[in-house]
Amino acid sequence: MLEKLVINYLERFNVVQTLSSMQTNSIKISDEGFYVETDSSKIKFEVGEKESSWELISYLYLYDAWNDFSNTRLANSSDFVNAKGRTSFIMALFSQLPFVSVTQKNGKKAIILNQYLTDQLPEINLNQVLELLEEVIFKKLDLKFLKQRYPEDNVYRLKSRARQGLRLLGFINSEYVLNADLIDEYRSGSGQNKSEILKKQIKKHPYFSIILDLLSSSSDLEKVYKFQAIKELGMLIVKNSTGDNLMRDSVADARTRYMLSWMQEVDLLDEELNPIMEESIRPLLVRTMQGYLKARTEPLTNHFMGKLVRTELPEAISRLPFIDRDMYSVKGSVGQGNWATVPWLAILNTKITTSTQRGYYIVYLFSENMKELYLTFAQGITETSRNEMLQLNEEIRKNVEMNGVIKSNDYYLGESAKARGYVESTAAFIRYSLDDMPSENQLVNDLEKMISYYESFIEYKNENRNENVIPENLDEKEITEHVHEYIKSKGFYYKKEEVINLFLSLKTKPFVILSGISGTGKTKMVQWFAESMGATEKNGQFTLIPVRPDWSDGSDLLGYVDIKGDFKKGPLTSVLETAMDDPDKPYFVLLDEMNLARVEYYFSDLLSVMESRRWENGGIVTTPVLPFEVDGRDIILPSNVYIVGTVNMDETTHPFSKKVLDRANTIEFNRVQLDHFAFLEDLEEQEPLSIRNQLIAGDFLHLIDAYQENMDLIKNVTDVLVNINRQLEGVGAQVGYRVRDEICFYVIYSEKDNLLTFEEAMDQSILQKILPRISGSDERVWDTLKGLYEICTNQVYDGDVLPNFDNSIYPKSAQKIVDMIRRYQLDGFTSFWIGS
Repeated sequence: MLEKLVINYLERFNVVQTLSSMQTNSIKISDEGFYVETDSSKIKFEVGEKESSWELISYLYLYDAWNDFSNTRLANSSDFVNAKGRTSFIMALFSQLPFVSVTQKNGKKAIILNQYLTDQLPEINLNQVLELLEEVIFKKLDLKFLKQRYPEDNVYRLKSRARQGLRLLGFINSEYVLNADLIDEYRSGSGQNKSEILKKQIKKHPYFSIILDLLSSSSDLEKVYKFQAIKELGMLIVKNSTGDNLMRDSVADARTRYMLSWMQEVDLLDEELNPIMEESIRPLLVRTMQGYLKARTEPLTNHFMGKLVRTELPEAISRLPFIDRDMYSVKGSVGQGNWATVPWLAILNTKITTSTQRGYYIVYLFSENMKELYLTFAQGITETSRNEMLQLNEEIRKNVEMNGVIKSNDYYLGESAKARGYVESTAAFIRYSLDDMPSENQLVNDLEKMISYYESFIEYKNENRNENVIPENLDEKEITEHVHEYIKSKGFYYKKEEVINLFLSLKTKPFVILSGISGTGKTKMVQWFAESMGATEKNGQFTLIPVRPDWSDGSDLLGYVDIKGDFKKGPLTSVLETAMDDPDKPYFVLLDEMNLARVEYYFSDLLSVMESRRWENGGIVTTPVLPFEVDGRDIILPSNVYIVGTVNMDETTHPFSKKVLDRANTIEFNRVQLDHFAFLEDLEEQEPLSIRNQLIAGDFLHLIDAYQENMDLIKNVTDVLVNINRQLEGVGAQVGYRVRDEICFYVIYSEKDNLLTFEEAMDQSILQKILPRISGSDERVWDTLKGLYEICTNQVYDGDVLPNFDNSIYPKSAQKIVDMIRRYQLDGFTSFWIGS
């Protein structure tokens, strides 16, 4: 039975590295065995040499390999007689066992069974050990003179075994010297505290720890088989006290029974030899359900219930062994400003989503009356249409096999709209009742099971993702046409020139600001733009970072060094690292509501680094955003990262300084046409294209890079800017070399593939790079705006005549200038920004 326990334990690993070459072997578990994928198998699959990148290692093969190893005890690759062919993987896998170490044999990497002695296993009941401890504490028994105190052989033998038990528990050392601190702690403790002390000491013991670890993966085995497997392990790795021979059957039987009974008596194992989880989740969930309704009658600010759901519960779940903190984010909510009717606790795979507003994830949902709790496989309801939600629910139910889970959303949370929405978003669930809350073990096992279903669906989606690869010879015009059609296929309408403008702006410089009134689709525009190019939250190429009003420095984005000296990565740092390691793909970062905090405070490091871009070895590099000393490598701003910020201008936000405006194209989205439905009538489904970064990235950093081949175009742009600067001098807003260069690049990229005419490109540039700089209340602003109007229209501004922009050179800029002039006339102050 030991081999069954061993294989059960090894099924917890999804990746191992070979011992010599450190090659990664990815693992998927099936009913037939372990499917393994290596870098070389992936390459062979990609070039058509193999039908699949995954190779099956059957359970029969694994059992044969285990027999080879257990018989040899010290094995290198040549010792696996019955399991040849995948010995590198087998040795890497077996090295994960808690009683196996890596060593050398004949100059090669080898694995070896660790050895233990019978002295390290108990040979008497725990209560007899504790009786002897009581004698030591209260009768001052000196354990060095045990034979003198108990001269009768039978009594002495029992007391000697009990003394050995005290050594195992750490109350004495091998010289029988007392551990005074531990004894004092035990003596002063209550009954419950004494049990906790014994539990702690048992868990410290290496052999006990191995057994607990192995049994944690054996819940599907019957008790008798677990006992037999642990006994067989003892006979395999435990020798007698002199180290000469392995344990005999009778000795192994007795020592195993005593050891398991010890762990049962201190509640480390239950009656079926299943490890008993220390309660961490259950009491917190129960406290939430018992106290939430009362908490809702009290102010939310600084309430303990908020800390319980937002901090304590997420931390407890994050500590579970199957929650990879690098992969999962755990979040809890009781509402913002007001108490939520349905509080929740979500576990999100960050490659799928970082927000409960979108994507799919695992979430605990509390009913409004706090009598039921539901562990659900659900979706975000804020940014997902109802049709998409229903389709994905059916896809989950159809393609993921689930046991002990109800595949439906037939349950009741409450009458509120939120409650009904959460229910509708559910693909599958497990129901719990406050009056009959299951054990910690059951709750943890259910969560681990639901996480495995979540992972299975992610794997299914990755394998079945319908992603086209864009041909290398596509030009910018074809790319922008694809993006426009893709966004339209999602039911969102933007003019083609708006898509072209965003594309050119990002190509000119990978930092763009989208401004406009709320609800015009700024966030969706960026999301669909990125997705059309194959960049999604699922594959990590699109990241949405909500900006908080309390951000005051770069640590909120980049990370910080904690009190222990460990660097805690910020959300942007993780993106930069991934993009640095994957330079051929574009990575999009959306800073949502960017100006809720002062951009100059939290974004200043990035603004400076943007200007350090330079050519090096044929690529673009920057000064490090984070130096080697902080994160173990220089983190730069790679050329395949595109940052877009969305902004609203109202009383809750901060204005932009010229430092920020100089470094970004500012695109307005204020156009609203509520009655435009025609585009929805004949939509065709569009698939995303996996576009290489080289097709998006700019070709120029400095004007000298473009000058020789675009001399005339650059001079034409400069002539326009010289005239504009004459008007801007009156308010001290004239542009410098940086703005000139970036406008030149924008126009060059536009003309290269006939995306916009010269006048259209200059119109967008004036609107995005010049006009946002102008604001004020004195007459110089008035004069400047009138001068700019004349440049844009070839007409003198006349407030008494209705403007006609049909014959304007730069009609969009002229329209904006008229809006700014009228605002000046009405308010005595004007600005580019609506609402400021």
